Amino acid sequence: MVGGKQIRIHFSLAFAASVWYNIIMSDNRGRIPRGAMSQQERQWRSKLAQICSGHGLIRGTLVDRERLCGKPNCKCTRGHRHRSLYLVLVKAGKTHQLYVPRQLEEKVRQWVRNYQAVRDLMDQVSQIHWDKVRTRQG
Repeated sequence: MVGGKQIRIHFSLAFAASVWYNIIMSDNRGRIPRGAMSQQERQWRSKLAQICSGHGLIRGTLVDRERLCGKPNCKCTRGHRHRSLYLVLVKAGKTHQLYVPRQLEEKVRQWVRNYQAVRDLMDQVSQIHWDKVRTRQG
């Protein structure tokens, strides 16, 4: 509860990343042995596991907005505009915006960075497997 108002932020992406991690860590017969992975792949998977286990992550883009409130004597009319932060996400072609309260700004910024790190790590691990299929190493 923030400022007397309840704030809900859904973490389904954290769950999805965790599920994805568990899927790519195994094949149809079970887990991939660590010895079958390159050192770089082990490092990327380890970092992915660290981020996915216990740290929040959220997909979206943070947008800083500055606006005028419209009151004639407000400081914003003299150039000191009101600042607010929004989390923006496009789902199924629709843009969704969520106001981020000041108390949560740093935490939400970290969650967005975590999501970007997970996405980058998944791309790197995926590239390893792409190369294995390309070179028929399976």
